[in-house]
Amino acid sequence: MSLIEKYRDFRSTIDIRLFSFYLAIVLIIPAITILVEYYVSVYPSFRSSLQVNLQDFHVYQLFTSSFVHLNFDHFLGNVTAYLLIAIYGLVLATIVNRKRLYLVLTKVIVVVFLIFGAVFALFNATTSYYAGLSGIDSALAGLLLLFWLMYLEQASGRQMRGYYGVVLAGILALSAGIIARYMLLYHTGRSSPFLTSLAAVIIMLVLAVFAYRHQFTDLYRVMQEFPWSSRLLTITIVVIFGYFIWNLFPERLANSTRTVSISLHLAGIVIGVLAGYLFMVYLEEIAYFKGEKTVISRL
Repeated sequence: MSLIEKYRDFRSTIDIRLFSFYLAIVLIIPAITILVEYYVSVYPSFRSSLQVNLQDFHVYQLFTSSFVHLNFDHFLGNVTAYLLIAIYGLVLATIVNRKRLYLVLTKVIVVVFLIFGAVFALFNATTSYYAGLSGIDSALAGLLLLFWLMYLEQASGRQMRGYYGVVLAGILALSAGIIARYMLLYHTGRSSPFLTSLAAVIIMLVLAVFAYRHQFTDLYRVMQEFPWSSRLLTITIVVIFGYFIWNLFPERLANSTRTVSISLHLAGIVIGVLAGYLFMVYLEEIAYFKGEKTVISRL
């Protein structure tokens, strides 16, 4: 089959116009962030005033702080991570025909974390500011785990959403990576409490894998039956999470006089999983989320 024939076959399989519509909705958040970054690059004095700043706090900062960043590196890393996580989540939701559910869940999580992140900064004694999309990125990363399990359900015909051990291990693995990356950039000493936290998370990860080993055995067997296209989707998730962890704390930001609240990023992952699962259970039964137009005509 020639490349032209493959492209025509792809076009006949995918409803590009409908997928583009859903993609445009996903891109609303980064579009706002890009506009804000352009605005503060033209008027630099507004960068600090749009962040949650305890020395000069205004109510509007609760709604603007997630869309403004400390510098361009901070902005680039957060927006790129958002695009990777959110677009890939939309791809999974499209495959399992749960696009409406995914879009509603992402917007709910964005609103929840938009307020949570700012309020967290206000009542956290060690934090004097809050800015950036990284907290929302963390929450969407947690949500991505759930839609991956939904994809495994459809591809294998088995009930995978009840595999709490796999989700727990995913949360702990992401947490361990975030803590390790933070320690690497900020050069925390061996006596640092972060080292103790990292050791504790790794121990919990090992215990979770052991306690739910039957789930991982089942998952391994399911993956063995998959074609390479399905395995590639799982490999892509690992790559996205690796990029997400590595760019959560940009180098220039780490070398500045400000430090990042690691607890906020960890809370984001937990919120993404908990809020995502809670709303998924209740929303998936609503008729609106079942009557979707199919984007992929054949798999």
